[in-house]
Amino acid sequence: MKHLIQTVYSVFLCTAFAQSISATELLVGKVCPVIYDKQALGILVFSREWYHDSRHNAAYTPRDNATGVGLEIHLFPSRQGHLQHGNFAQCDQYRVIQVRHTNARLIPPERSVQIDVPDGFLHPFYDAAPLEHGYNSHQTPIDSRDKPWQGRHSRASEVAIYDTPYISDGYGIEGQDIFVGFETCAVCTRNQRYDTILACGTWGYQRDYLGGMTGWTEPEFHPVKCSNTPSAQFQQALHESTRIDYSYWLDWRTE
Repeated sequence: MKHLIQTVYSVFLCTAFAQSISATELLVGKVCPVIYDKQALGILVFSREWYHDSRHNAAYTPRDNATGVGLEIHLFPSRQGHLQHGNFAQCDQYRVIQVRHTNARLIPPERSVQIDVPDGFLHPFYDAAPLEHGYNSHQTPIDSRDKPWQGRHSRASEVAIYDTPYISDGYGIEGQDIFVGFETCAVCTRNQRYDTILACGTWGYQRDYLGGMTGWTEPEFHPVKCSNTPSAQFQQALHESTRIDYSYWLDWRTE
């Protein structure tokens, strides 16, 4: 059974990549398998990282004045994971939850480890306005100033997010490197049953402290690492959130 799953997944992975790269010009950086009850539901694709200067002058090669990074993250379902076909996990929708942790200075009520959505959000999901996201066949975000491309381009994935975090020197702590990390997970949401957190990828960046008038270096990207389950820190952030009530069940659906 294990060998069969791996074989099916490998075939799907190659096919999905060939189609997505030629059709959408998505530059793939890392692929995480999405598995539920030993069945391959698809892949969670993290793009190649890019760099920008406080959401301007984006490029795949970091410049000396870069302060942040960027990624586009896409869920491509297999037939078993497709909501209108196999839907083995019986999901009503795929969503994305992201947890951020950092040692930078924060503006209250932000916390060093928290669900990565703006203050005032009622739900924990990153794929919601005004955050940049897309569903099914969609175009990349209108704002391309912090993207390494011009204009808008077509994408085709079940759910996608576009994240361009940065930390300017003013939020660094004298004498310390600046670190910003993320754990991004796909979620199978169900209207009348428990949600399931599926595949996750951890990633982030660091700006080394140089001292004096020099400040901090341009970001060094920490490559994506895959996990089949969310980390203890991710789960703790969900359970201890004082801004958003989410316990895998109906809490987030009741407003």
